[in-house]
Amino acid sequence: MAKGASNASSRRLTLLVGALDALFISALTIVILLGLGTAVWLIENDPDIPWIMSLQTMGNLWFAGHGVSIHVGEQALAGIDSPAFDISLAPIGLMAVVYLFGRRTARKLWGALEFWPGWLGAFIVYATVAIVLTPIASSPTVHPVANEAAAIPALLYVASMVVTNLFGRSQNTEVVTRERAWLDDLIARRSQTANWFVASLSKPAFIAGTAIVVGLLAVSAIMLAISLTLNWVSVTRLYEGLQVSLIGGIAVTIAQLALLPNIVIFGASWLTGLGFSIGAGSTVSPFGTELGPIPSIPFFGGLPIGENPFGLMILVVPVLLALAATVLVKPHAADIRFNFASPLSAAISLGLGIGLVAALEAALLAWVASGGIGPERLAEFGVNPWMLALVVFVEVAPVSFLAAFYSARPDKAAPIPEHLKR
Repeated sequence: MAKGASNASSRRLTLLVGALDALFISALTIVILLGLGTAVWLIENDPDIPWIMSLQTMGNLWFAGHGVSIHVGEQALAGIDSPAFDISLAPIGLMAVVYLFGRRTARKLWGALEFWPGWLGAFIVYATVAIVLTPIASSPTVHPVANEAAAIPALLYVASMVVTNLFGRSQNTEVVTRERAWLDDLIARRSQTANWFVASLSKPAFIAGTAIVVGLLAVSAIMLAISLTLNWVSVTRLYEGLQVSLIGGIAVTIAQLALLPNIVIFGASWLTGLGFSIGAGSTVSPFGTELGPIPSIPFFGGLPIGENPFGLMILVVPVLLALAATVLVKPHAADIRFNFASPLSAAISLGLGIGLVAALEAALLAWVASGGIGPERLAEFGVNPWMLALVVFVEVAPVSFLAAFYSARPDKAAPIPEHLKR
């Protein structure tokens, strides 16, 4: 009886910790955005814009930062009739901040006997805040999509908690929670019963495929920094064209930083040769750039314009990354070298596995990073995930196949069957 009462008390405490920290984080982010919006409203000092519009804008930004689509109704924009559209481009920079806040809450649950009450408390509070904020952020023409607003913010926040608690390293090694014990037991049982083919390939294919995608992102970030540096004049002119105050310029810069991870992912697609689009019918790729009217966002001043004489040379980047990742994964391919009978079967299996992992991860990043930013042609912004997956697979798999003859060659050749010796 005493043990049951102790467990119930522990669950209530864990639920309370998760709920209170989620309330603190959601309130803090709303207050910060509201303060920034109020500062811009005061300094810009447009008498035609009431403060309530600033409140609604920051509310919509809070939802957008959690990956929620914002619906813009039919209206006149800058004197031009605009059809209804959804802003579905999720700023990954803001979503990463929410994810880090969720990790902070998860770390406060270390030492609990069970994690699920904390997850439940955080979900209830975060979903309640989102539901309460939805009508506040809504206006007749602009509002968050209701079903997404009610679920996605809480799911994103709690997902970061779940991942941290289940896969992170606890500071309290004396307490093993039931969820961690269940996961460890599940992994142990699956590893013992897994098919030898899957067990041999999964680890090296995942490591190498992930390394290729991370390498593309790293090269993209470096090239983006160089491009913005070399084109600083164009970037500055676009800033001046916005005609905003210092506070307004800071707000624009923060918004661009929130979208910077999206642009890095687009740059990774550019390195594969596929490129990306800023509106339907536009193309930004190593083989040339074709743009229609685009928003006056300053970092667009760093886009490559015109044909690139070194377009084909860019494709060397994913090839070299695939070669290096497959060669360097050799220490993790011991099971392949032991279990496979021939170099050909080992190389084909590992090459296709690495290509598949890299393609799926690239497609997932493209899907998260892309979306709509405006009406009509601007409803397509970013990368086609399926096309990127196909391109990455075609570029990576053959190179990894060839390199796998080194990293996955069986330790001992299979014996020749007796009937073939005659």
